[in-house]
Amino acid sequence: MATTDALADGVRYVRNRGFDVTRSTDRGEPDAVATPRTGARLSDSLPPDDRPLAIERLDADAAGRSSSSGAADPTTILERVAGAAREGRRCLFVATPSVASAAHDVLTDPPFVRRAAGDHREFYLSPDRVRLDDGGLAAWRAYRPDYRWEEVPVGQGNVRLVCYDGERVVARLDSTETLRNPPADVFPYSYRRAADKRLHVTDAAGQLLGVYGSYRAMRRAGFDPIPAPLVPEHVVGDVALGDAWAIAVDDGERITRVVTPGTDA
Repeated sequence: MATTDALADGVRYVRNRGFDVTRSTDRGEPDAVATPRTGARLSDSLPPDDRPLAIERLDADAAGRSSSSGAADPTTILERVAGAAREGRRCLFVATPSVASAAHDVLTDPPFVRRAAGDHREFYLSPDRVRLDDGGLAAWRAYRPDYRWEEVPVGQGNVRLVCYDGERVVARLDSTETLRNPPADVFPYSYRRAADKRLHVTDAAGQLLGVYGSYRAMRRAGFDPIPAPLVPEHVVGDVALGDAWAIAVDDGERITRVVTPGTDA
């Protein structure tokens, strides 16, 4: 009979592989931490590693971080791997085969970006919004936008960060660094919650275009919050993530295999 707790399968697996495990319910802590005893290894094909494991369940029921279609949220994955690495741990995801495959796509070639070729990267969308230098948030006028953030080469080794809606250019920034505090006039529209607790939408010149009581009302009027791109170096900093993760694949009854960098999902 299939188990209902993939995390329990993961904990059982690493204990059998020579790890001592403690589980936590503290906010901000991994689901469990496994400390290796002498000679412990995740699988027979892997060498021993003295780093503890931050065990994280990654599935369709994990607070909406993955969808029922098997898609794995890149922001969640990157933040968990980076968080584990900062603590001197490896992140061990426990996932169903479909979610494991999707997570592997995020973690590998190219790692943490949708596509990469030379100086050109296309980024995943994050749940964050683009916060502007005047305190507002970037918006776009569209009812069903299809956002895409890309680095576009502009000659002499330089690249520009461009936001698209389909094939329409929404905004151009000098670089990913500009995204940390972009000028308000780079985006055609912005919004902010004012003293009246309502959402005030303005154009790049500061002209008020509408006031709305909710995001739903704002979207109904055709103004959409622009999602920020997931820029890996903004999350990771100088932390090395090359071998900082593994995926334990759970078939619903047990862990069947462990995927690591350099192996197929």
